Amino acid sequence: MSSPANPDERFGEIESVLNQLSNSQRHLLTAQVLMTDRLSRAEALIEQLADQGLKTSKRLDRLAEKVQALPDSQKHTDSNIEALTEMLRQPIERGGNGRTSH
Repeated sequence: MSSPANPDERFGEIESVLNQLSNSQRHLLTAQVLMTDRLSRAEALIEQLADQGLKTSKRLDRLAEKVQALPDSQKHTDSNIEALTEMLRQPIERGGNGRTSH
């Protein structure tokens, strides 16, 4: 880059560089404002996701407790079915139709 021959040209070059710097600073400030806004929205969304994660975890814990209780519930149901089956089998074995013979 050759230096300008006279002070007016040199002043013009300096003025041009300052204008470019000023424009760049405005663009950077605009970008910073946009980024700050987006960061705030992202933080809010992350907080919502964390809350949903906690809720989901609690729901999964409750579901796991219910799943763990299923075998005991199934045993109870099986026991009731066996008792009902026995109640139905006894009259059938005695008389075939549930009535006593004369």
